[in-house]
Amino acid sequence: MDHVRGSSLVYPPVIEALRPFIVTAWTGRTTAEMPSDVRAMFDAAEIRAPHVNLALIALDAEGRVLRSYLPFVRPPAFGFDPEMQGRDFKRQLDEMLAGLRWPQVTTLAQRKLTLPDVCAPGVAAPQPAGVRIYLMFSANRLNHYRTPTVEAVALSDATKQTLQYPTQARSLAVAALRPWLEQMYPPAIMDGKGGMRAIEGRLQMTPAGADSEWRYALLEGTVQFTLDNVNVTTYPGNLSVVLKYRRDATELHSVRGVLESLVPKSNPQGQVVERIRMTAAIESLPK
Repeated sequence: MDHVRGSSLVYPPVIEALRPFIVTAWTGRTTAEMPSDVRAMFDAAEIRAPHVNLALIALDAEGRVLRSYLPFVRPPAFGFDPEMQGRDFKRQLDEMLAGLRWPQVTTLAQRKLTLPDVCAPGVAAPQPAGVRIYLMFSANRLNHYRTPTVEAVALSDATKQTLQYPTQARSLAVAALRPWLEQMYPPAIMDGKGGMRAIEGRLQMTPAGADSEWRYALLEGTVQFTLDNVNVTTYPGNLSVVLKYRRDATELHSVRGVLESLVPKSNPQGQVVERIRMTAAIESLPK
């Protein structure tokens, strides 16, 4: 997994316990979204819980379910201490794997980290084929967001048409950039529903000078986000994007931008307990 939407539990002994195995994962908002092969494994594991935040399933080399387990992962029970959570998760993992025959590993594969993309490796794509969005968060009370989230979004023909070079200043609705903007929320804030209830606002697009080879435009404005979660979380974000074009063309060549926001985080009673500073960096693909 290169990136996951959710709170991450990084504890080295957990990684060591899993190292002899081939580890894969699927994440989604509901079991209805499961691909058929994941659903078959889930059903074979006979997991009966109505709500599943995290399920562990061990398979043999033939893909048969050996054991399944729903670990207890509840940050408040450990005072939101990630080390305490990690130790307890490791204990539960050991209990799940107890008695199973572990694979014999002589050489450990070196994992190469890759960023998400909109094209398969080695496949030529027009410039730009899409954008990559890096979500970064300041320190927060729950210590959820130490690892950046990275998303890749394909650039549709409609969006390319909207972002053609402006000969004069004009206004456009943020709906034109919805595929980008709907990625911009903190992990572990969706309360099991997910998605955006609304993304509203208008952006100003203006010419911004030229050099011997390129000309530029600015896209700026405030975006109002409303999440489709239990507390209907709302927050504004200030968006600034530089658009780059060849001197003799109106078609978009590349994009670089940033969005900054303070996202309210509520407790189960609906009270805002903190505001998480979120920065989203945007770059076009391929670079």
